[in-house]
Amino acid sequence: MWLNWFIRSIVFCTTAIVLAGCASQVAQHDVRVFDEAALLRQCQPANGTTPTRCDFAPALIGDARHYRVEMTIKPGSTPWVYAESRRLMHSSAIAIEQQSLSFLVNTRQPDGQPLQQDTYQGSPGLTLWLPSELQEIQQIAITATTPDKRLFILGDSTVCDQNPQWDKPAIARYSGWGQVLPAYLSQQISVVNYADSGEGTQAFNIEDGELFAPIAAQLRDQDIVLIQLGHNDKTTSAAVYEQRLSDLLVFIKARGALPILVSPMIRNHGINLAQQHQWPQLDVRRSLQKVSQLQDIPLIDLMAISDAWVTELGQTAAQQYFVPKDRTHSNEAGAHIFASMLVEDITRRHLPLAEYVISR
Repeated sequence: MWLNWFIRSIVFCTTAIVLAGCASQVAQHDVRVFDEAALLRQCQPANGTTPTRCDFAPALIGDARHYRVEMTIKPGSTPWVYAESRRLMHSSAIAIEQQSLSFLVNTRQPDGQPLQQDTYQGSPGLTLWLPSELQEIQQIAITATTPDKRLFILGDSTVCDQNPQWDKPAIARYSGWGQVLPAYLSQQISVVNYADSGEGTQAFNIEDGELFAPIAAQLRDQDIVLIQLGHNDKTTSAAVYEQRLSDLLVFIKARGALPILVSPMIRNHGINLAQQHQWPQLDVRRSLQKVSQLQDIPLIDLMAISDAWVTELGQTAAQQYFVPKDRTHSNEAGAHIFASMLVEDITRRHLPLAEYVISR
């Protein structure tokens, strides 16, 4: 599905193509190009396990919710590119090798989880985390834009954009599946991840949910919405859980958007599927199946898919995909496992997001 993209050139402020510090305002949809020399001035070099960090302020690239990033890389380079709070935008392990990359980045303040006090705050504008060898990149073009298609993600700590945690090895970095999902999708869609640690259906309640408000303000026709809630509804009754989800789905459909329910992945406790996510007043999987049928909304049964995966792999081997001493939260490798499960089910069933899944 990947296409060949070409970096556009445009003149800003003077006759030079690339400037590192133009003070004039950048108009919406103008392209701002940074060549190798400009990137060396713009970026902080890699330090230990922390990749090269490039901060592009709104004064340089415009003030927008979404930016299109187009990168020209040198032949033979296989970069992994992150944005904002370690959100994976491109992986050479997922996409076919190519000399030019293009992707859409959603930005907000804070860059990380929307409600957590210890969230990664980031910087205004756009942050890219690039390979430690910046010389792999020939140039980067950034455009403030309004994407035609957006994917909203509603969920919890197993889904969210966790903090960068560059000081930790990848096996110990908390990583939500929504944090790596952009790398599996094409340049035509922008991922807007409002998942937040510790949150359940209450936070996305259409009446007074703190995280529902910013989503409702942005949601429009033909947006796609992935919803994984249930990990943190331990004290929620089945009736309330189902009503909150149903109300949310009705609202999303009324906006012309396309919701998809996702059951939470298993916890690696070695218990069978029938006992996973069973709370005193709530059987999460059963309630999700009920709401899915009543609302005629597709359900990706990630709980069942991940249970089959652990059953085949074994609990001990599966633990390498979770943060050490944690049976719930995936590390980077685990986030890829769960994201790939989602992508495979979406593609197999031809769900609304399928046309944006990249193929090798």
